[in-house]
Amino acid sequence: MTMYPETQREAVQRLERDYKFKKITETHMRGGHCPTCKKKELWTFTQEPWVLFCPRKNECGEEFHIRDLYPDLFENWEKRFKPTEKNPTATVDAYLAEGRGFPIDQLKGLYSQEYYKNSDLNVGSVTIRFSITDDPDNVGWWQRILDDHGVLPKTTFRPKWESREHGWVPPATNLIESKEIWITEGIFDTIALWQSGITSISALTSYNYPGIILDKIARECDEKGIDRPKLVWAYDNDPAGHDGTLKFIARAKAEGWACSAAQPPFSRKKVDWNDLYKQERLGFHDLDNYKYYGALLIAERPVDKALLIYNRTGKTSFPFDHGKCMYWFKLDMDKLSEEMKGFYPDDNKDWLEEEKEEARKKYRDNALKNCNTVVELMDCKPQALYWQCNEETDEQWYYFRIDFPRNKQPVKNTFTGGQLAAASEFKKRLLSIAPGVVYTGSGTQLDYLLKHWTRDIKRVQLINYVGYNAALQTYVLGDIAVQNGKKFKINKEDYFELPRNINLKAQVPFDLTINTQAVEYKPKWIDDLIGAYQVKGLIALTAFFGSMFSQQICKLHKSFTFVEIVGEPGTGKSTLLYFLWRLMGRDNYEGEDPNKTSKSGLLRTFRQVSNLPVVLIESDRKGEHASKQFNWDHIKTLYDQGSLGALGVKNNGNETYNPPFMGTIIISQNAEIVASEAIMGRLVHIGFKKDQLTKQTLEASRRLNKYTLEDVSYFIIECLLREKEILDTYTQRMEYHDHHLHQDHLNIQSSRVIHNHAQLMALFDALTEHVIKVDPNICSEVIEQLTVMAQERDKILLVDPPIVQNFWDAFEQIENTKSLSEDSVVNHHSKRHLVAINFAQLYKVAADLRFNLPDMQTLQDALRHSQYYKFVEANRNVSSVIQKQSVRCWIFEKPTSARD
Repeated sequence: MTMYPETQREAVQRLERDYKFKKITETHMRGGHCPTCKKKELWTFTQEPWVLFCPRKNECGEEFHIRDLYPDLFENWEKRFKPTEKNPTATVDAYLAEGRGFPIDQLKGLYSQEYYKNSDLNVGSVTIRFSITDDPDNVGWWQRILDDHGVLPKTTFRPKWESREHGWVPPATNLIESKEIWITEGIFDTIALWQSGITSISALTSYNYPGIILDKIARECDEKGIDRPKLVWAYDNDPAGHDGTLKFIARAKAEGWACSAAQPPFSRKKVDWNDLYKQERLGFHDLDNYKYYGALLIAERPVDKALLIYNRTGKTSFPFDHGKCMYWFKLDMDKLSEEMKGFYPDDNKDWLEEEKEEARKKYRDNALKNCNTVVELMDCKPQALYWQCNEETDEQWYYFRIDFPRNKQPVKNTFTGGQLAAASEFKKRLLSIAPGVVYTGSGTQLDYLLKHWTRDIKRVQLINYVGYNAALQTYVLGDIAVQNGKKFKINKEDYFELPRNINLKAQVPFDLTINTQAVEYKPKWIDDLIGAYQVKGLIALTAFFGSMFSQQICKLHKSFTFVEIVGEPGTGKSTLLYFLWRLMGRDNYEGEDPNKTSKSGLLRTFRQVSNLPVVLIESDRKGEHASKQFNWDHIKTLYDQGSLGALGVKNNGNETYNPPFMGTIIISQNAEIVASEAIMGRLVHIGFKKDQLTKQTLEASRRLNKYTLEDVSYFIIECLLREKEILDTYTQRMEYHDHHLHQDHLNIQSSRVIHNHAQLMALFDALTEHVIKVDPNICSEVIEQLTVMAQERDKILLVDPPIVQNFWDAFEQIENTKSLSEDSVVNHHSKRHLVAINFAQLYKVAADLRFNLPDMQTLQDALRHSQYYKFVEANRNVSSVIQKQSVRCWIFEKPTSARD
């Protein structure tokens, strides 16, 4: 099969890069790393590396097809092979040769190169077109769209032309004198059979009956007085093909045709006649097998199908399916021997040997029907799709699809090894997931089924979070995956088939609904975001944007900043967060309140995402939850994506695993966080105030709130498709902004503050260069705002927050109200360099003196980080100089200036 030089060069480069071939000559590539057995013995042909071979036949022997490893090599035909004046069909020629494996010289003149354009979507593609000429008075055409861009149909017919009853016939095909005519769905399947010496016509689709062609054949045969050819219905081996085969065989028989069927072999990845042609699997012996598969499909009764299997395999006891139910066949060999003793051909009749054999066969067929039993095992058809394994937690399941008769909807669910190992456990699990289905078989019969279900079963890697898998460098976002700048859709079996033989699946803890159609994306939302929230809205957007690359950034710079979005009620924080989540494909969600979540629940929240933000919405500092404010020091280690804590593995041992935090932290609340210096230094503070609100910002906010997931969720796809470019820009700009913030005139002392704000500056540069369009003047304002924020954060780290400063001012004023006879008013400690405060007594005195103090719990949380009066200890018993008895107090060390 021809491989074009452009494809061959790119394939060799990728294979050398990904499989580390040791030796590459003009003819062979050897010493590659086998992805299955991990041995360095993989080899292929250099000039046409269609298949990679592992020569370790006894231990491995796997084969890997280049089309499966690098499907993108066989896409974008229009870009890779442009037509010329000399060859106006260069694009479709390459498609037929490389994509379909056909010899171009034998097909020239049968097709043309055309172009299909969808004006509404403003998207188009080159097509290969075949004329449909079975009715000269009503000529139509069928065309295959080469690059559908994810939005175009794969095939189209001539507009306003009715394809019903039409078909396509290869040139110079004698249909009248053929013994058999194979009828396929697609034109390419018919070409594949035609090139293999098999008479074939195309019905164009699985739901079409080529009546015009068949009627012509019938009339000519009748006129010539010859038998009609036998029709072999060779539709695809999928539900649509099965339905079409059964439907049209019934019609053809009613019209006087002798019929049989042929089916491509069952494969976990659909195989059609064109695929078999490329694999050189359309020989005489192969065709016999495919007819056998077809006979199984059209068998009318369970016993008919069972006898076909027996005659083919010689097995006397086995399970099988028919009509989406499972049965068990058993042949009584002793009874069959007795029955066959009754066969005595008439010795006086001059029988030919073949006549005697034919009579014996008929007698034996009747005897077989009398000597077997067929019993139903279950009123459904389970199919083991794959084995899925979570290596991190050492958990495994078999993932099944269960089909039902009578047009009931199938279900998909898992079985553990234990549930498959015993008939009683299998029966329980089946009853749970397949309504009304009872397994009535034995353990031995189940063992036979298991061997069939699990032989060479596909293996799928399972992750239990949404987002980025660092080991595979792949994003998994609901039913979309992105790897190395390319999109992949989830397959019908609920996992992703990725290049390099990677199968990946995510147990999705929440739904992401992402519109992958670029043409439906409305990028003007950025104008409304700026109109509603100005530069601070862009900084919040940058925090969400940066989270998509947090693990790559942490690998470069060891950490990723926490972001704090703070503002008075009514400043639009919730509206902003709801919208930013819609950009990521998550609707009607703002965040989690850590005060209303258990420790284990919060741990799961942190573990649910990778390269996505975790938004923590702290409850108000007043009200029913004031006594249990969240301790922000608990998340300190998440700054550099540290461990979330050890979790037990579900087995009988003592194993644990320590899952790392793989997302980012964004905190939203009304009041600023007051925490330790370690936490305060990890935060980038974005503050919103009511005086920033105007009629214009309110209108922009309302417009922003009207955007739906369908309008804006393509944003996350657009970002991930540009992963490499974004990270390259980030790396370059990070160095620049870090140097900028270190300048002496800015007077920023904390290197951590510089690092955090430089990260957002660099990310904003990458965002505006590759994803969104923002006025350069506004971009400058964002960088200036981040610089000011860095300066302000640095100053905050050097002094106590206002709530603490105001308290100590009030404390000193209260103390100054003491009389000459009093040692102290609220300081219970006898040592002059220490302060001991009993808060119950303090608040009573303050109320009497008409001092307004903040909420006690909020104040105590802030005082734990007091610098001016240095916090020492909470709740220590002190011998009070005020009450002359032991009192439980908080202890602080006075500043030098405040000591007597």
